[in-house]
Amino acid sequence: MTRTLLLALFLLLVTALAPAQQSDYDVQQSFEQRYLSLRHTVDSASTTGELDRLKGQIDALAVEFQDHKEFLDKALYPDTFDGRIEALRQLFNRSYTRTTTIQTQVTRITELETALSGLTGHLDTLSAERTKLFADLQTANRTLASLRETVKRLNANLQAHDRLLFSLIDSIFLPYDRNLRQASDIEKENIAGELQQANVLTRVHDVAADNVRFLQATQLQPKDYGSLIDQYQQFRSRWTGFSDKMHDVVAATGRITAGEPRAGRGKKAPADQEARDLASSAPLKVTQVDSVIHLWNGLLMTDFWLGLEKEFTGKGISIEHFTDGPSFSSSIRGLVAGYKGSGADPDPFVNEVWRERVDKEWRDALTRDSVLGKAEYASLDQAVSELGKKTVDLKLILYIAGILIIAAAVWWMLSRRGKKTAPPDSTV
Repeated sequence: MTRTLLLALFLLLVTALAPAQQSDYDVQQSFEQRYLSLRHTVDSASTTGELDRLKGQIDALAVEFQDHKEFLDKALYPDTFDGRIEALRQLFNRSYTRTTTIQTQVTRITELETALSGLTGHLDTLSAERTKLFADLQTANRTLASLRETVKRLNANLQAHDRLLFSLIDSIFLPYDRNLRQASDIEKENIAGELQQANVLTRVHDVAADNVRFLQATQLQPKDYGSLIDQYQQFRSRWTGFSDKMHDVVAATGRITAGEPRAGRGKKAPADQEARDLASSAPLKVTQVDSVIHLWNGLLMTDFWLGLEKEFTGKGISIEHFTDGPSFSSSIRGLVAGYKGSGADPDPFVNEVWRERVDKEWRDALTRDSVLGKAEYASLDQAVSELGKKTVDLKLILYIAGILIIAAAVWWMLSRRGKKTAPPDSTV
């Protein structure tokens, strides 16, 4: 009897526990399914109205499963019930910010796309003209005047290309007209999409490479260098500012696009794939641009200093080799000191090279701050001029001394002759 009673009680207990176990399983499955569904729906929402409704569903999920919090904390380990709800709320906030940004900037982005289309069209036109000018530059049997005109037009084309390219970049950042660091990650993702769509990094690289090609294909004159140095310095400065902004944009894009691509974001929204493409390709492209800009500067300054050195060696003046502003300054001062110490005639150096060539043809480029600078050039010019003045003074002194010696000799001879021809005294 006792054994029968115990068996009955055991069966009754098992029967009572089974529904509870099944109920816990159902709670976990139900919560997981609704959580994942809400996460996907919130992430892909494209309107604020849709998100407002989803916020209510997130709140309802939190309330409905609050009584099962202790069980879900164990079942979801290492996650927790509160952690899952908080993750949904954070995702909602990001999606809401993104969607609001997109909706409020549709007009501005439309205007931007129109401006970008026009700018890229102009860039393509300049590229076609540049290609023709490079071909003209290589045509044989051209007169010197025609060649110089082609070089002038090609240089003007490249400078226009530079300006237009950075106008394109400025236009992309213009809709977010405040300090970029104050822009939201979503706004930075918009910029990333536009940068990738306009193929900006490739364009920057190509423009820099065209300037390298120009230097390699052109025989420059001394007065060409001033504007070319300015062009390079401006390009490098603009690139530095742009690359700093782009690093910020890429970092924000990486934070946003780390998960799965978002769907249903509408035509005017920045493309996730374009932002991802920029984030993945930017480091390599930045390195490539930095490399070609470094090559551009190397070719420009090497040609400049070699051409300037030939002004001295072409006149048979031995001068210490120089490759930059400081070494040029040292070489000139050494040359001046050498003339002072040796007493050699400095006229070919002072007049034929410095005054007629360096000061007239090369001064414009030399006085650039990135080359030598106005103050140092003025100091060198004074040192050379003083050397010339001393030479003139010495010659003048010798000339006057010679005249005086000759005059004294003539006077002495005349006075002697007068004494010899004087009549003798007579006595009466």
